[in-house]
Amino acid sequence: MIYLEAFDAEKFRQLLSEFKPKLKMYCLESYPSEYERKFRSASDGCDDLITALERVSHRDLNEIKAFLEAGESLLIREKRGMKVKTSEYRDELETLIPLQTTVRVNDTQNRLHNFRLFVSFLAMKNVVRLNCLVGSHPKSVKAAERISASALRQFVPPLAVDFWIGASVNRHKELQDHIQTSFFKESYLRFIDAEVLSIDKLGEAFRRIADIIVANGITSVSDISLECLLSYHDDLMEYYQGSPAAYNLRPAFDFLVMAGAISSSSFYDEFTRQRAAIQKTKPQKNVQVYDSSSSKCISYIGANVQNVKEVRVPSNDRKVVLDYGYWSDTSGTDAAFHSEKLDQNNIWIAAQQDFIRSTSGESGTVKQKNSRLSILNKYLFSYLPAYFKSGLSGSFTYPASPNQLIHSLFVQRSNVYEVENRDKFTENFQYPVPLQQFVYDMTASASKLNTKNNNSGRDALAVISSFFDFLAALDSDLVKDFKNPLDGSAKKKVGKRYAKNRKYVFSLNYWLGLRSFCKLITNQMLDEVANDFKTGQDSKDYINVCQDVNIEGDSPMNIGRVSLESFKKVKLIKREEQRGLNGVKDLNVYITDFIPWAMMTLLLHSGLRRANALWLDDRECFSLVTTEDQAFQTLLVSTDKAKTEPFPIVLTSEIMAMLQKVSVTKKAFVESNPTLGEAIPYKGYEDSKWGKISPLFRIKNKHDEVACRHYFNEIINEYEAFLSRNAIEFQPTTLYAPQLHYQLDEFVHLVNDINFDTRHCEIAVDYWDVHEAASFVPIAKKTQISPHSLRTMSDSIFAPILGADVVGKLMSGQSEETVGYYTKELPDSASKDFINEVIEYLSIDKSTTPIDLVTVKEAEVDQASFEDDLKESPTATVNKYNARSVNFGATDDGEVQLNGLMELNKATPNCIAYYRTHICPVSGDCPKKVINEIGEKKCFACPLAVVTNNHLPAIVATIRSLCDQIKTKNTYLEHFDMLETEKDELENQRADLIAEASYWEARRAIAEESGKNGEIYYVSKEGLEIMRTFNPAEASEQARLCLRLRETEGIPKLHSEKLKLQALRLRRKIQLKAKDSHAECDVMSDIEYVAQVFNLKSDLQGITNSEKLKLLLLEEE
Repeated sequence: MIYLEAFDAEKFRQLLSEFKPKLKMYCLESYPSEYERKFRSASDGCDDLITALERVSHRDLNEIKAFLEAGESLLIREKRGMKVKTSEYRDELETLIPLQTTVRVNDTQNRLHNFRLFVSFLAMKNVVRLNCLVGSHPKSVKAAERISASALRQFVPPLAVDFWIGASVNRHKELQDHIQTSFFKESYLRFIDAEVLSIDKLGEAFRRIADIIVANGITSVSDISLECLLSYHDDLMEYYQGSPAAYNLRPAFDFLVMAGAISSSSFYDEFTRQRAAIQKTKPQKNVQVYDSSSSKCISYIGANVQNVKEVRVPSNDRKVVLDYGYWSDTSGTDAAFHSEKLDQNNIWIAAQQDFIRSTSGESGTVKQKNSRLSILNKYLFSYLPAYFKSGLSGSFTYPASPNQLIHSLFVQRSNVYEVENRDKFTENFQYPVPLQQFVYDMTASASKLNTKNNNSGRDALAVISSFFDFLAALDSDLVKDFKNPLDGSAKKKVGKRYAKNRKYVFSLNYWLGLRSFCKLITNQMLDEVANDFKTGQDSKDYINVCQDVNIEGDSPMNIGRVSLESFKKVKLIKREEQRGLNGVKDLNVYITDFIPWAMMTLLLHSGLRRANALWLDDRECFSLVTTEDQAFQTLLVSTDKAKTEPFPIVLTSEIMAMLQKVSVTKKAFVESNPTLGEAIPYKGYEDSKWGKISPLFRIKNKHDEVACRHYFNEIINEYEAFLSRNAIEFQPTTLYAPQLHYQLDEFVHLVNDINFDTRHCEIAVDYWDVHEAASFVPIAKKTQISPHSLRTMSDSIFAPILGADVVGKLMSGQSEETVGYYTKELPDSASKDFINEVIEYLSIDKSTTPIDLVTVKEAEVDQASFEDDLKESPTATVNKYNARSVNFGATDDGEVQLNGLMELNKATPNCIAYYRTHICPVSGDCPKKVINEIGEKKCFACPLAVVTNNHLPAIVATIRSLCDQIKTKNTYLEHFDMLETEKDELENQRADLIAEASYWEARRAIAEESGKNGEIYYVSKEGLEIMRTFNPAEASEQARLCLRLRETEGIPKLHSEKLKLQALRLRRKIQLKAKDSHAECDVMSDIEYVAQVFNLKSDLQGITNSEKLKLLLLEEE
């Protein structure tokens, strides 16, 4: 079904309102009276259809379309006679158009016949085009005759009814009175007499043209066009998969010409010509063809594109052809020239096999060396033979053995060699391309634009040179006297060395949120997967995580529904007791692939390489875990490409518990899937130095980088969707990019250089009703975050604070130099400021400042202790907490004044309400007298508010927050042009803020003046404690910001907008201060500064490496 431009939900409802009364009226006229009385469960299906249509009319447009398409599918099956009596068909019909009551067996299809009339009515109203295989009439002759011979035919184009009646001469005799078009009445019998047509030939042509008329809603003969006929043929091609039976519409068009309805049938001749040319697309070389129903096709164009026949995806080899005139070939490495694919009896190849076997401990190294040596092999076995055939080689011969690879001929020219061998340098001699130049040409021309400065040529030459050294050391007559031709000046390295790694990094806040998000989802996913496997139920395509995550330090946000549709499920054999419960073939269960989530969580909480995590050995990785209740545990990492033995890293106990849950889940799988528990060669390489591994993350028979996709795009898309749902501002790490033939970093580079050519990533989409393929670029939302990005993030966050050596030893297993290489500045100022704030806080010299800074949260009144003290002695409690209440509106008129302390003395615990800035003895419900005097909820001026010493930090923080707001109002009033009404409103707001700040300041002054010896005592559960407040005037701007943030820690309400903006925008270095000195140090980079300050302070205070990690590991909400 194709929806035309006029179709929308409102149009559907409008046409339904027009259709309903007509259907009821026509059914009453068309069916016997017993149907009106519903005698013996007789039913015309009218009420059933109308109820279903009214129900769906209240839904959105997509659901309306889905309903119509499902009905169209049933009509096609009914018309084609495809198992309409099966339970599956009946269930689908019942789901689509439920019966309202029990009906006769012979009447169960009436609701579907009425639905046929409804979609025909929509086609006549030019809002849809039907699939031509729907047909003009039901397959049931009785039902079809009822439509043609009653008022129900009003819903079908008259010409379609006439052609259906005329499809059979006998039917025409019976129903000729119901013919509606005049030319049909006048010409039909004359045409039958004049043409000698078989019954089948006449019936087929007339029925098919009726189908075409209904599908297109044609009400006039002039509307029958070439496009209509081609659409009909396309529908047949799609339905019969490119091989429909032969058919002939000629008799129908001959009749129309004879009757004078059309002047000529020439467009039918054009149709037959084009129909013959339409063939199923032949497979092309280097082109993959995917049918419209295939998962590949859907992944490229989506699931809701209509009338697609197939998509053709070209393989895109963007290698440049390297041409030296007498020789040309594609650039880059070439698998066809890998040593295992060449003549094993050749000395060059045999030596390469020995070299690779003896110097490669891992499969990755084998692959890498094969690729680089393929360039040498192409030089030896493709380029040089062409050179020696070109007639330019003089009297020199092909180097069949290593001894004949002459340095002065194939590597570097030598005047001495020319003098010694002058007779071989003939008149037409031309030197071959030197080996080094050949390697650089092959690698450089194959490089992408964003990697043109990489060192692939240098690295290839390094492997080739190592191979030559290996050859020279062999004890064989075949290589006797061979010397490495690349030694000396010819071995000069070409390329660039990057000072810092170039992996993508992102903001600290984004990273922290992603850690929490993945951890919570992974833990719940593991629980659900374990239960699904235990019960033998397939996992759902989503997970509802009813847990909160705190991203901005404000209100926690519920994660909610996370889609898992894009994660391919893992097929496992069910537990023995669950097999066969639903039949003999009920052997498997499909569970969510939790490995990508678990590995992402581990990588976010460590500095591990992805390969390290993928090959954790479950037989030994938990060997260092203790049973003690500790914040951190040690994980033994089994493998690493740069090490020769396992090494430990430190993880939080939460992450270790998650990994142990993975192990338990895998063991449950192994009971019925024993293959998963078997040890396998590391990376599939039998000669690996690591031997065989039992991978912790193995839940599939095949275990490697390809089988275990990391799904970073899908996970990050879900995370950013969560952030967007909760209106969290963030810098996206994702962007829309071509699905095919471009790596994301290359795409970004080309787009930034305005050098991107879409032709390289186009596919061709063939439609059934369009005879020319459409070009299309499939796109996908991809993230710039990679596994190496997570490693870089861990190093960049922790190394400046802990030191590169600590990070390498305790977190990532890297060398100190490698950690330094991976450490980068984070892209946003807020992330840099955060690290600076950590250092500022840690830099407080506790030896000279024994009294810690009091925070609002730390000074809160202990409610239970306060109420216990109040019950025991109200007077003593008032003195202990230095409780005060102030009546700012007291007069001398003799009236009894409200007093908070008096109310507190007689209040029960249930009547006491505790606030950050005060205590309310009347449970927070303002008395009428207070409301009349000062207004409701004006706690700052309320005579009942009781302030204790413990409230002073919150009051001071509140005053500062109000002052920030006053300054903001002043800025608006002084520097912005505003209307008078806007100005008045701002001035009123400022006056209210000033009044509130003044009242709180008065309360603070009264409480502080009544303190002992000028010191402020805060009361904790254990008793009196003195805590240090700070004077902002004595601090630097950076210190003031850090102290303000520290003071209001955990109380987002007290963070003014100004304070938040300061924290985000402040971008200056903290000045190093020696004891009793304010001298500034030289300007250093952020990384150098942070590392120096922290390590200096740590050394002074005797902090060990382990204590550094515990102190600075970022906690998650």
